[in-house]
Amino acid sequence: MQLQSIWSGFSKEQYDYITDIISNSDAKTVCELGTFVGTTAKQIWDKIGHSGKKLYLVDNYTFLPEEKREKFFKTVKQSIDSHTDDIITVLEDSHTYNWQQHNFIIFGHHDAEHMLPDLQKLIFSDVEYAIIGDGIPKCFQRTKATYELVEQMSGHGLRPQYYLNGLIVLGRKELKCTLPTTQDYFFGKEIKYMPKPQTSYMKAIDEVKRIYQLGK
Repeated sequence: MQLQSIWSGFSKEQYDYITDIISNSDAKTVCELGTFVGTTAKQIWDKIGHSGKKLYLVDNYTFLPEEKREKFFKTVKQSIDSHTDDIITVLEDSHTYNWQQHNFIIFGHHDAEHMLPDLQKLIFSDVEYAIIGDGIPKCFQRTKATYELVEQMSGHGLRPQYYLNGLIVLGRKELKCTLPTTQDYFFGKEIKYMPKPQTSYMKAIDEVKRIYQLGK
């Protein structure tokens, strides 16, 4: 079983848009806070590998015994790409690691409480691009904190540019996305968003139509 199959925080459509935007950016260093089993990291690396961009992975794995953490992180990296020096693992808490030195930050915190201190750092940082939010919205505190930050950042350096079904992409410079988007307004500012993925209800309708056609 591939390690990344254990858990995924985003949908396939979200991964498509995230990786497209990151790969088309001018960021030299991409940093994911909260790597866990490397699902997001692998998706990103599959898109930016051999592009010259470096991928930094940050996690402290406190749920594991201390003597097991470094070995597990090494396994995560090897499962993504065992033949590159451009994936750098940082076995450290995101609250102590200086992630503000990187160009593009992906917030992958496991809960809102852990995310909040880093959101405050983001406001006053020089980070050029960031992806924040709840990939599969189910936490009110996380959603609330994300939207409050967007409201604070609107009109300042980092501005919201893309809404990806629960994720918000912020940037100081214009970010390019080659996938289909629609434009609207979010907190009074222009923003682009991805098409709504086909719901299970619509898939069920298509299935009923198919069965009905076969039965005629």
